[in-house]
Amino acid sequence: MKRICYLLLFTIHYSLFTSYFAHAYLKAKVVTVIYGEEKIGAFNQPQSVYFDEKRGRLYVVDTLNNRLISYDKNYKFLSQFNAEGRLKVPVSMLKDKNGHLIVTNKGEGSVLIIYLKEKLIKTIDFKGIFPRPVPSYLALDEDGHLYILDQAYKRILIFSPKNGDYKFLKAIKEPKCAGFSDIKIFDKYIYALDSLLAKVFVYDQGGRLVRSIALKSLRFPVSLALDRYGRLYILDGHQGKVFIFKESGEVIGEIGRGGWKEGRLYYPRYLLFDKENRLYVVDTGNNRVQVFKIK
Repeated sequence: MKRICYLLLFTIHYSLFTSYFAHAYLKAKVVTVIYGEEKIGAFNQPQSVYFDEKRGRLYVVDTLNNRLISYDKNYKFLSQFNAEGRLKVPVSMLKDKNGHLIVTNKGEGSVLIIYLKEKLIKTIDFKGIFPRPVPSYLALDEDGHLYILDQAYKRILIFSPKNGDYKFLKAIKEPKCAGFSDIKIFDKYIYALDSLLAKVFVYDQGGRLVRSIALKSLRFPVSLALDRYGRLYILDGHQGKVFIFKESGEVIGEIGRGGWKEGRLYYPRYLLFDKENRLYVVDTGNNRVQVFKIK
């Protein structure tokens, strides 16, 4: 009987220790906070960021100012860009293998391909896709396939690269979701976030549902990201926190809390990791981008 009690006490203490350790070993330190530049003005409701690993550049999608702003790897301002006035409420941006910018132009309900060297702008062809998509956030996989979230019709649209352009390949439709709000590609899997159901749907490259992850303790998750170890980070826009999850859905850590001081978040909108394991948080309500180093 005593042996059973000792084993039970050991199990409880070990469980508490491992639970504490899981929370304690993940630490986040603010590296820098970007507010915009005095010369060009502050951000106005930025919605996302993109980090160009090849060139070491950070791009901020400054949505209500209708522009993209670039910074070097040390977060010093480089330039601003509005595609000759073509950007109308941009929300998401990527750069493909050919160096072309791909931007969701929410004000026109379109996705632009910007050929910088050629000084040419094209619109991705949605003909033949019914109902007509309402594009939002974007992702690219290692093979160059472009993924576009259709905000209105609970779809992930997949386009294949072809001669510097993109051709519609297929759509992933998810009848069990309420609508996707963010998408990321990690280790050849597609992670799509459903804000209303507080759930992440995970698909393979063939578009087959592999699993879903229920996100407990969240009020309104708006964005997701995965670090280089495969840990899942979920941004709660209402709580002003980043929650860290295991694949099982267990919370193993938190970053930030609501507020206005540096390190705090106010109606944040977007998460992104770079290869140095720095976490970019688009702190939309505070009109800034905060950069955290995860240790």
